[in-house]
Amino acid sequence: LRGLPQPRGIELALPSDVREFPAQSSVNKDFDMYLGKAISMFFKVLKEGDGGADHAPRIEADVPSFSGSPDQAVQVLGLLQKEGRLVDFLMEDISGHGDDDIGAAVRDIHSGCRKVLDKHFKLRRIMTESEGSTVTIAEDFDASAVELGGNVSGTAPFKGELVHAGWYADEVDLPTVPEGADTKVVAPAQVTV
Repeated sequence: LRGLPQPRGIELALPSDVREFPAQSSVNKDFDMYLGKAISMFFKVLKEGDGGADHAPRIEADVPSFSGSPDQAVQVLGLLQKEGRLVDFLMEDISGHGDDDIGAAVRDIHSGCRKVLDKHFKLRRIMTESEGSTVTIAEDFDASAVELGGNVSGTAPFKGELVHAGWYADEVDLPTVPEGADTKVVAPAQVTV
C-alpha cells in the first residue's frame, strides 16, 4: 500500500480480564465508550466484512450521547495517526489491493495503534465471559455498557449469546495540548527542506 510501513511480526495480546464494573467517574465516559465501540467495529468490519450486518431492531434505551468538545476525539485520532498511521490507512482507497497486501499493512497499523491504547488508556473488558457463550443480562443492566440486539422483547433479565465482551476505559491519560495549538489538526503536514 502506498506510503504505509512494511509489516513486522506481532503477537496479539489482550489485557487481562477484570470482573468488577465500577461506577463511571470520568467526565468523558461517553467519549471513551464510543471510541471503544468505533475502534472495535472498525477492526471487526476489516476482519469479517459487513457480513450483512445485524440490522435487527435494537432495544431503545436511555443511552447518553456525546455532546462535548470534539477536541479530545481529534487528539486521539492524531495519536492513532502518529503511531499507527490509522488515518492514512482509512483514507487510502484499498479496493485495488489484494488481501495479502492489506493484511501485511494492518500488522504495523495494529502495532502502532496498540501502543497508543497501552500508553494513554487503561482498558478492560466489560464482560469477562468468553465470546460465543450464553450470558444472562440482569434486570438493572447499564444500557451504555450492554447493547442488546436480535429479537428483544419483554423486560430483563435477558438471556443471549455474547457477541462482543465490550471495553471499558478505567483511565484516560491524554497528553497536554500546547496553548494556542489548533485542536482540529489531526496530523500536521510534513515538509523536508
